[in-house]
Amino acid sequence: MQNLQLRVVGRAILLLFLVTPRLSLAAEAQDAFNEGVKLYKSAKYKEAVMAFSRAIKAAPKSDVAYNNRGLARFKLGQYDDAIKDYDDAIKLNEKFIDAYFNRGNAHFERKDFDPAARDFTAVIKLDPKTPKAYRQRALARNALEQFEPAVQDFNEAQKLDPKDPEVYYGRGLAHRRLGKNELAVQDYTEAIKLTPKNAESYNNRANAYSLLGKFDDAVKDYDEAIKLAPKNARIYANRGVIRSRQGQSEDARKDFRKAIELDPSLKDKIEPLIGPASK
Repeated sequence: MQNLQLRVVGRAILLLFLVTPRLSLAAEAQDAFNEGVKLYKSAKYKEAVMAFSRAIKAAPKSDVAYNNRGLARFKLGQYDDAIKDYDDAIKLNEKFIDAYFNRGNAHFERKDFDPAARDFTAVIKLDPKTPKAYRQRALARNALEQFEPAVQDFNEAQKLDPKDPEVYYGRGLAHRRLGKNELAVQDYTEAIKLTPKNAESYNNRANAYSLLGKFDDAVKDYDEAIKLAPKNARIYANRGVIRSRQGQSEDARKDFRKAIELDPSLKDKIEPLIGPASK
Protein backbone atom coordinates (compact mmCIF):
# COMPACT_ATOMS: atom_id res chain seq x y z
CA MET A 1 0.00 0.00 0.00
CA GLN A 2 1.27 3.46 -0.85
CA ASN A 3 2.61 5.38 2.14
CA LEU A 4 0.47 8.36 3.02
CA GLN A 5 2.69 11.44 3.28
CA LEU A 6 1.07 13.20 6.20
CA ARG A 7 4.05 13.87 8.40
CA VAL A 8 4.46 16.69 10.87
CA VAL A 9 7.38 18.85 9.81
CA GLY A 10 9.83 20.95 11.76
CA ARG A 11 8.71 23.76 13.95
CA ALA A 12 10.31 27.10 14.58
CA ILE A 13 10.45 28.28 18.16
CA LEU A 14 10.80 32.01 17.88
CA LEU A 15 12.42 33.91 20.72
CA LEU A 16 12.05 37.65 20.40
CA PHE A 17 14.43 39.85 22.32
CA LEU A 18 12.96 42.95 23.93
CA VAL A 19 15.83 45.18 24.98
CA THR A 20 16.33 48.23 27.14
CA PRO A 21 18.30 51.26 26.00
CA ARG A 22 22.04 51.16 26.61
CA LEU A 23 22.23 54.93 26.86
CA SER A 24 19.88 57.24 28.70
CA LEU A 25 17.29 58.91 26.50
CA ALA A 26 15.77 62.32 26.81
CA ALA A 27 12.88 62.38 29.25
CA GLU A 28 10.14 62.41 26.58
CA ALA A 29 11.70 59.53 24.67
CA GLN A 30 12.41 57.54 27.83
CA ASP A 31 8.83 57.89 29.06
CA ALA A 32 7.45 56.72 25.72
CA PHE A 33 9.97 53.87 25.58
CA ASN A 34 9.10 52.68 29.08
CA GLU A 35 5.41 52.83 28.24
CA GLY A 36 6.04 50.76 25.12
CA VAL A 37 7.86 48.08 27.11
CA LYS A 38 5.04 47.94 29.65
CA LEU A 39 2.40 47.68 26.92
CA TYR A 40 4.38 45.01 25.08
CA LYS A 41 4.69 42.90 28.21
CA SER A 42 0.92 43.27 28.67
CA ALA A 43 0.39 41.96 25.11
CA LYS A 44 -1.06 45.34 24.01
CA TYR A 45 0.94 45.34 20.82
CA LYS A 46 -0.90 48.02 18.84
CA GLU A 47 -0.51 50.44 21.72
CA ALA A 48 3.11 49.40 22.11
CA VAL A 49 3.78 50.27 18.45
CA MET A 50 2.38 53.75 19.03
CA ALA A 51 4.46 54.24 22.19
CA PHE A 52 7.68 53.12 20.52
CA SER A 53 6.86 55.38 17.56
CA ARG A 54 6.68 58.32 19.95
CA ALA A 55 10.03 57.26 21.40
CA ILE A 56 11.54 57.12 17.90
CA LYS A 57 10.15 60.55 17.06
CA ALA A 58 11.77 61.98 20.18
CA ALA A 59 14.99 59.97 19.76
CA PRO A 60 15.43 59.00 16.08
CA LYS A 61 18.87 57.49 16.75
CA SER A 62 17.57 54.95 19.26
CA ASP A 63 18.33 51.53 17.79
CA VAL A 64 16.54 49.75 20.63
CA ALA A 65 13.33 51.70 20.02
CA TYR A 66 13.30 50.52 16.40
CA ASN A 67 14.06 46.97 17.52
CA ASN A 68 11.26 46.96 20.06
CA ARG A 69 8.74 48.48 17.67
CA GLY A 70 9.72 45.69 15.30
CA LEU A 71 8.93 43.17 18.03
CA ALA A 72 5.47 44.62 18.57
CA ARG A 73 4.81 44.62 14.83
CA PHE A 74 6.00 41.03 14.63
CA LYS A 75 3.46 40.07 17.29
CA LEU A 76 0.77 41.71 15.17
CA GLY A 77 1.83 39.65 12.15
CA GLN A 78 3.15 42.75 10.40
CA TYR A 79 6.36 41.05 9.31
CA ASP A 80 7.33 43.45 6.52
CA ASP A 81 7.03 46.46 8.81
CA ALA A 82 8.91 44.60 11.52
CA ILE A 83 11.75 43.87 9.10
CA LYS A 84 11.95 47.55 8.17
CA ASP A 85 12.30 48.43 11.85
CA TYR A 86 15.03 45.85 12.34
CA ASP A 87 16.75 47.23 9.21
CA ASP A 88 16.77 50.69 10.78
CA ALA A 89 18.03 49.32 14.10
CA ILE A 90 20.92 47.58 12.32
CA LYS A 91 21.75 50.70 10.29
CA LEU A 92 22.14 52.53 13.58
CA ASN A 93 24.11 49.70 15.18
CA GLU A 94 25.74 47.16 12.88
CA LYS A 95 26.62 44.91 15.85
CA PHE A 96 23.09 44.75 17.27
CA ILE A 97 22.81 41.00 17.80
CA ASP A 98 19.19 41.02 18.97
CA ALA A 99 18.04 42.93 15.89
CA TYR A 100 19.68 40.40 13.55
CA PHE A 101 18.10 37.53 15.48
CA ASN A 102 14.67 39.14 15.48
CA ARG A 103 14.90 40.00 11.79
CA GLY A 104 15.84 36.41 11.07
CA ASN A 105 12.70 35.24 12.84
CA ALA A 106 10.58 37.67 10.85
CA HIS A 107 12.07 36.41 7.59
CA PHE A 108 11.42 32.86 8.78
CA GLU A 109 7.76 33.62 9.41
CA ARG A 110 7.52 35.01 5.88
CA LYS A 111 9.07 31.74 4.66
CA ASP A 112 12.04 33.70 3.34
CA PHE A 113 14.48 31.12 4.60
CA ASP A 114 17.63 32.31 2.80
CA PRO A 115 17.66 35.78 4.38
CA ALA A 116 16.62 34.20 7.68
CA ALA A 117 19.68 31.94 7.56
CA ARG A 118 21.89 34.94 6.71
CA ASP A 119 20.64 36.84 9.74
CA PHE A 120 21.26 33.90 12.07
CA THR A 121 24.73 33.61 10.53
CA ALA A 122 25.32 37.28 11.41
CA VAL A 123 24.37 36.51 15.02
CA ILE A 124 26.80 33.57 15.10
CA LYS A 125 29.63 35.73 13.72
CA LEU A 126 28.99 38.34 16.41
CA ASP A 127 28.58 35.79 19.18
CA PRO A 128 29.56 32.18 18.34
CA LYS A 129 28.21 31.00 21.71
CA THR A 130 24.54 31.69 20.92
CA PRO A 131 22.86 28.27 20.78
CA LYS A 132 19.49 29.55 19.60
CA ALA A 133 21.10 31.14 16.54
CA TYR A 134 22.53 27.77 15.50
CA ARG A 135 19.16 26.16 16.12
CA GLN A 136 17.22 28.76 14.15
CA ARG A 137 19.68 28.62 11.25
CA ALA A 138 19.34 24.83 11.31
CA LEU A 139 15.56 25.13 11.12
CA ALA A 140 15.91 27.50 8.16
CA ARG A 141 18.26 25.05 6.48
CA ASN A 142 15.77 22.25 7.10
CA ALA A 143 13.16 24.34 5.33
CA LEU A 144 15.63 24.83 2.45
CA GLU A 145 16.25 21.05 2.41
CA GLN A 146 19.90 21.63 3.27
CA PHE A 147 19.87 18.75 5.70
CA GLU A 148 23.58 18.04 6.13
CA PRO A 149 24.42 21.65 7.09
CA ALA A 150 21.30 21.67 9.28
CA VAL A 151 22.57 18.65 11.21
CA GLN A 152 25.90 20.42 11.74
CA ASP A 153 24.09 23.43 13.17
CA PHE A 154 21.91 21.29 15.40
CA ASN A 155 25.08 19.59 16.66
CA GLU A 156 26.57 22.96 17.60
CA ALA A 157 23.33 24.01 19.28
CA GLN A 158 23.29 20.77 21.25
CA LYS A 159 26.85 21.34 22.50
CA LEU A 160 25.88 24.80 23.75
CA ASP A 161 22.44 23.88 25.11
CA PRO A 162 21.90 20.13 25.51
CA LYS A 163 18.51 20.63 27.18
CA ASP A 164 16.77 22.28 24.23
CA PRO A 165 14.15 19.79 22.96
CA GLU A 166 13.72 21.65 19.68
CA VAL A 167 17.30 20.82 18.74
CA TYR A 168 16.59 17.09 18.94
CA TYR A 169 13.21 17.46 17.25
CA GLY A 170 14.62 19.43 14.33
CA ARG A 171 17.67 17.22 13.96
CA GLY A 172 15.40 14.19 13.98
CA LEU A 173 13.59 15.61 10.98
CA ALA A 174 16.88 16.26 9.18
CA HIS A 175 18.13 12.75 9.92
CA ARG A 176 14.89 11.24 8.67
CA ARG A 177 15.09 13.19 5.43
CA LEU A 178 18.67 11.96 5.03
CA GLY A 179 17.46 8.40 5.43
CA LYS A 180 19.18 8.02 8.81
CA ASN A 181 16.12 6.72 10.57
CA GLU A 182 17.92 5.10 13.51
CA LEU A 183 19.45 8.48 14.34
CA ALA A 184 16.05 10.10 13.88
CA VAL A 185 14.57 7.71 16.44
CA GLN A 186 17.35 8.59 18.87
CA ASP A 187 16.73 12.31 18.43
CA TYR A 188 12.97 12.06 18.87
CA THR A 189 13.53 9.89 21.95
CA GLU A 190 15.64 12.67 23.49
CA ALA A 191 12.99 15.24 22.55
CA ILE A 192 10.34 13.11 24.27
CA LYS A 193 12.45 12.82 27.42
CA LEU A 194 12.65 16.61 27.59
CA THR A 195 9.02 17.30 26.60
CA PRO A 196 7.00 14.13 27.21
CA LYS A 197 3.67 15.81 26.45
CA ASN A 198 4.55 16.74 22.87
CA ALA A 199 2.40 14.73 20.48
CA GLU A 200 4.43 15.72 17.42
CA SER A 201 7.58 14.06 18.77
CA TYR A 202 5.73 10.77 19.24
CA ASN A 203 4.17 11.08 15.80
CA ASN A 204 7.49 11.75 14.11
CA ARG A 205 9.27 8.99 16.00
CA ALA A 206 6.49 6.68 14.85
CA ASN A 207 7.13 7.79 11.28
CA ALA A 208 10.81 6.91 11.67
CA TYR A 209 9.94 3.54 13.21
CA SER A 210 7.64 2.82 10.28
CA LEU A 211 10.44 3.52 7.81
CA LEU A 212 12.58 1.05 9.74
CA GLY A 213 9.80 -1.56 9.46
CA LYS A 214 9.22 -1.48 13.24
CA PHE A 215 5.46 -1.29 12.92
CA ASP A 216 4.57 -2.34 16.47
CA ASP A 217 6.76 0.42 17.89
CA ALA A 218 5.25 2.86 15.43
CA VAL A 219 1.69 2.02 16.48
CA LYS A 220 2.60 2.44 20.16
CA ASP A 221 3.91 5.92 19.44
CA TYR A 222 0.86 6.83 17.36
CA ASP A 223 -1.31 5.63 20.26
CA GLU A 224 0.55 7.92 22.63
CA ALA A 225 0.38 10.83 20.19
CA ILE A 226 -3.38 10.40 19.88
CA LYS A 227 -3.76 10.42 23.67
CA LEU A 228 -1.99 13.76 23.71
CA ALA A 229 -3.67 15.20 20.58
CA PRO A 230 -6.95 13.34 20.05
CA LYS A 231 -8.16 15.80 17.41
CA ASN A 232 -5.11 15.57 15.16
CA ALA A 233 -6.45 13.92 12.01
CA ARG A 234 -3.04 13.26 10.48
CA ILE A 235 -1.92 11.04 13.34
CA TYR A 236 -4.98 8.81 12.83
CA ALA A 237 -4.19 8.70 9.12
CA ASN A 238 -0.58 7.73 9.78
CA ARG A 239 -1.63 5.00 12.20
CA GLY A 240 -4.14 3.76 9.66
CA VAL A 241 -1.39 3.32 7.09
CA ILE A 242 0.68 1.20 9.46
CA ARG A 243 -2.29 -0.86 10.65
CA SER A 244 -3.08 -1.56 7.03
CA ARG A 245 0.46 -2.80 6.49
CA GLN A 246 0.06 -5.04 9.53
CA GLY A 247 -3.05 -6.57 7.97
CA GLN A 248 -5.37 -4.95 10.51
CA SER A 249 -7.81 -3.78 7.86
CA GLU A 250 -10.78 -2.97 10.08
CA ASP A 251 -8.71 -0.97 12.56
CA ALA A 252 -7.05 0.84 9.66
CA ARG A 253 -10.43 1.77 8.19
CA LYS A 254 -11.54 3.12 11.57
CA ASP A 255 -8.46 5.32 11.69
CA PHE A 256 -8.98 6.56 8.14
CA ARG A 257 -12.64 7.38 8.79
CA LYS A 258 -11.73 9.19 12.00
CA ALA A 259 -9.12 11.21 10.14
CA ILE A 260 -11.68 12.27 7.53
CA GLU A 261 -14.20 13.10 10.24
CA LEU A 262 -11.68 15.39 11.94
CA ASP A 263 -10.34 16.90 8.72
CA PRO A 264 -12.57 16.50 5.64
CA SER A 265 -9.85 18.06 3.46
CA LEU A 266 -7.97 14.74 3.73
CA LYS A 267 -10.82 12.81 2.10
CA ASP A 268 -9.36 12.64 -1.42
CA LYS A 269 -6.02 11.34 -0.09
CA ILE A 270 -7.46 8.83 2.32
CA GLU A 271 -10.52 7.35 0.62
CA PRO A 272 -8.46 5.33 -1.91
CA LEU A 273 -6.77 3.64 1.08
CA ILE A 274 -9.95 2.58 2.86
CA GLY A 275 -10.99 -0.23 0.57
CA PRO A 276 -14.11 -2.36 0.95
CA ALA A 277 -15.26 -3.42 4.40
CA SER A 278 -14.73 -7.05 5.35
CA LYS A 279 -17.79 -9.26 5.26
